[in-house]
Amino acid sequence: MKIDTFDIIVGNATDVGKIRECNEDYLSHFVTTYGYCIIVCDGMGGHAAGDVASQGAIEAIKHYLQDGKVTKLDTPNSLLNAIEFANYKLRETVQQNPALTGMGTTCVMALIYDAEMFVAHAGDSRIYLIRDHSIKQLSKDHSTIQNLIDAGVLTEAEAKVSEKRNQITKAIGIFEKVEPTVTKEAFQLKNNDRILLCSDGLTAHVSDEEILEIINANTDVQIASLELIEKANNGGGSDNITVQLIQYIGKSSIARKKRPIKKMLRLGIITLIVAVLGYVIYNKFMPSRNEKTVPNSSQGKTDTIPGDTTNSGIIGGEEKMPASKNQDKVKNGGNINKHNSAIDTLKQKPPK
Repeated sequence: MKIDTFDIIVGNATDVGKIRECNEDYLSHFVTTYGYCIIVCDGMGGHAAGDVASQGAIEAIKHYLQDGKVTKLDTPNSLLNAIEFANYKLRETVQQNPALTGMGTTCVMALIYDAEMFVAHAGDSRIYLIRDHSIKQLSKDHSTIQNLIDAGVLTEAEAKVSEKRNQITKAIGIFEKVEPTVTKEAFQLKNNDRILLCSDGLTAHVSDEEILEIINANTDVQIASLELIEKANNGGGSDNITVQLIQYIGKSSIARKKRPIKKMLRLGIITLIVAVLGYVIYNKFMPSRNEKTVPNSSQGKTDTIPGDTTNSGIIGGEEKMPASKNQDKVKNGGNINKHNSAIDTLKQKPPK
């Protein structure tokens, strides 16, 4: 994906898993007023509603962020409003079709502009930053299990087998307000950073260390995405599995070409200003070439007499003294990877 100021490569994959009958996850990535947006949603609510919720939420968020009336003034607040707008649209859909009652979706999204990345999420879908040989979770699950861990009631190991591990405390479409978590300050990206967005179908079976190992073993983010899906399925595939893996390249070739041109233009303007100032100073403070001076022996002075410097001989009874000639010199100094495999195709299952 080439944007005017930076390049990114996106790889992704989604799979129904080994137990579920339909895929209620949904993913998307697109350009907005604020930068490039990447989203993963994990729908819930049964066969007839989960996929409707996840796809509907992403479409609403995309519509909000691509609205021409929205300007890039306050990115964190705009991401929050986009999620709340999606919440309103899903609840409106339920009012119009009560059969969809109970549907909702998690959401995790990243928005990248230049070297800055803002993150917003609701639920237990996650985002990770992979830099060199380290992995860091940038989101914190909105779930009952996470609350119990924070309170010291459960350990990480106990949480993995708890019956409450699928209970989430925030989602789009369930409550009147989502109140998602949005980063107030942008994460600063570096060249070759990888960003992973995923549903809990991945993290239920693949540890952070295994995620890091697979991503670092593959320079191609699409291949890495497919291997993450395979790893989760081999671990049990108990849920739908969705991943989006972004590689941040940094300054785009377009930006690199524009930079020398701008530099030369600035240098040219500075040179012109210096030349004009030099000309003004020279004409204001240096003696005119149209003036001629003669000594005045009676007063010990030199008189300045306007006249034609081409004349020669005696002026006023005295020999003409030629004017001195002073000289003043001024020295001027990837495209986005398309979905290349069947597993990468976004699935929209018909209601059952």
